[in-house]
Amino acid sequence: MHNRVRTCVSACFYYSGLVSLVHWWMQHSERHLIILCYHRAAGGNLRSHLFYLRRHFRILPLETALEELYMSHKKGVQMEDRRTLLALTFDDGYYDNYTHAFTLACELQVPITIFLIPGYMKSSNSFWWVETDHLVSHAQVDEVAIDGRTYHLERPEERNALAGTIDARVRCAPSVAEREKFLALVREALAVPPSGAPEEAALPLKWAEVRAMEESGWVSFGAHTTHHPDLEYLVDPAEVQREVGECRTMLEQQLGHPVRTFAYPHGSVGDKGLYAV
Repeated sequence: MHNRVRTCVSACFYYSGLVSLVHWWMQHSERHLIILCYHRAAGGNLRSHLFYLRRHFRILPLETALEELYMSHKKGVQMEDRRTLLALTFDDGYYDNYTHAFTLACELQVPITIFLIPGYMKSSNSFWWVETDHLVSHAQVDEVAIDGRTYHLERPEERNALAGTIDARVRCAPSVAEREKFLALVREALAVPPSGAPEEAALPLKWAEVRAMEESGWVSFGAHTTHHPDLEYLVDPAEVQREVGECRTMLEQQLGHPVRTFAYPHGSVGDKGLYAV
């Protein structure tokens, strides 16, 4: 129902001419940069998104778009193409960024920027938020006690409540070590077998895939911390510095050139600012 409503609203905006009016206003006002943030590349209609965006916006790699935006604010600098600047970004570095986004980027000649989490690429473990859902869905027990509450897992509402509890604990963990320790305890309590793993498309990219994408010229990369903690909840300032600094160092060592863009995990424009050079 919600998808149908969104489709109807979008159609009304498009056919009423409001979209064209917004494009005209943005092209004739001070220069802007729109940054679209995706995560997964599969499971939606990314191809149609890219076709539309390529037609109506001037799409550049994020770093190039930022440089051009700053240049346009200097007196006397005029850009021939007045279309609004747009950068396409993908957070986290899922494997489907390689199988889907990369393929479309090359085919349609649309540049994209992917923000990587090198700690997961090194370990090949699944992302912690993917692991949360995996643990609950693969539990081998009917009842478990977590954080002083007993969950009866034969009831769907209890399974959902447990997933919410686990997610809240790991999302707000005071350190990466505490987060991983808690996940290990939950895995043991739920008797989840070590063999099963999430679908391949949800796993982190590998370095060979990253290098292949970069060599194409259509994909660039930025930093997204080493292990994707919520920086707001880390209690040790030194760990915050390590998560940011070591991430950049690892990426530069693997890619062989400076990395100048960074995306905050769970960041928002209002409190931290998503991107920085």
